[in-house]
Amino acid sequence: MLSLGSVYAWSIIAGELKESYGFSTSQTQIVFGTIIALFPATMILVSRLSSKIKPGILGVISGLLFIAGNLISGYSQGNFFDIFIGSGVITGVATGFGYWLSLTTSVMWFPQKKGIITGIVAAGFGLGAVVMSNLSELILENGKDVLELIKTSGLIYGFTIVILSFFVSFPPSYQANISKIKTLEYLKHRVFLKLVVGIFLGTFAGLLIIGNLSLIGEHSSIHSHYLIMGVSLFALSNFLGRVAWGFVADFAGAKVGIFTSLAIQAIAIYSLNIIPMSNISYLILVFMTGFGFGGNFVLFAKHTANSFGVERLGAVYPFVFLGYALAGVSGPYIGGLLFDITGNYSSAITLSAIMSLTGALLFFYRRILSLISC
Repeated sequence: MLSLGSVYAWSIIAGELKESYGFSTSQTQIVFGTIIALFPATMILVSRLSSKIKPGILGVISGLLFIAGNLISGYSQGNFFDIFIGSGVITGVATGFGYWLSLTTSVMWFPQKKGIITGIVAAGFGLGAVVMSNLSELILENGKDVLELIKTSGLIYGFTIVILSFFVSFPPSYQANISKIKTLEYLKHRVFLKLVVGIFLGTFAGLLIIGNLSLIGEHSSIHSHYLIMGVSLFALSNFLGRVAWGFVADFAGAKVGIFTSLAIQAIAIYSLNIIPMSNISYLILVFMTGFGFGGNFVLFAKHTANSFGVERLGAVYPFVFLGYALAGVSGPYIGGLLFDITGNYSSAITLSAIMSLTGALLFFYRRILSLISC
């Protein structure tokens, strides 16, 4: 998850692609959005393959695809289509294989602690950008090109995934606990629809900011060192948020956690528009946004397991996660497009905050209605 989570440092690569190869903001976000869209969709395929292919093989497939995708981009000479296929399509599929394997096997081994286990594992994905941002700074400051960065990181992370995959296994009870639930049974469930819409709204907001994070800071004249620090800080707060919201989910419930995390995310994002931006205020708001954003990947998984059962998590959650896939396609791209149209990020930030707040209220509206009726 730490290796796969390097995708959250995309804003660094996006800035370099714009500067060195003339990419538009929209083009950089198309690639990022493709990764985010394809890996949840791939998880549906992996959930079907899991009964036929050993978990270690699923991990090896993830690592080899990760290497292949990054090498295609690294040798692209800055061609948009090659980078789209390599870093977008192939890397997105690789992420789907690895993410499904890491998340579902962990919950299977510790079914009584779904919240905290999901939080710890998902935190690895969120923390991945810390390592990637430092690696990026090291390589780029030594005069290397962004394509060299893509190749180097792809090889390091890909081989790490392959090696560690040999240590991953399903618990002995896995086969006995597989549920025969039919897809239509939960697709028609009202809770399922609420989960899909909720994770779409919450991650749309966060991904719009993540995909443009360094660009937003750069537009506000934040020093380059703090821009890279901001990517690391976002990843760190994302990590802390996932662990913290895991505790919240186990003790206060997933619904309370979803409302609180998305409300915090909305406030932090909108503050980017109204608080005078300095290096310090930028880092504070980045931290708050990342902390709130981290809840999406713990709380919706916990809510899914609570609603449909732990044994069905591997089958149902990939479909819930399609809301995240849709957010990946639309959020970063719309953020980049609004900047290309308006020349600033004000509209994109406002839209992001509204989406996050709407997601929060979706899981709190019944309590609001009861208070109004009283």
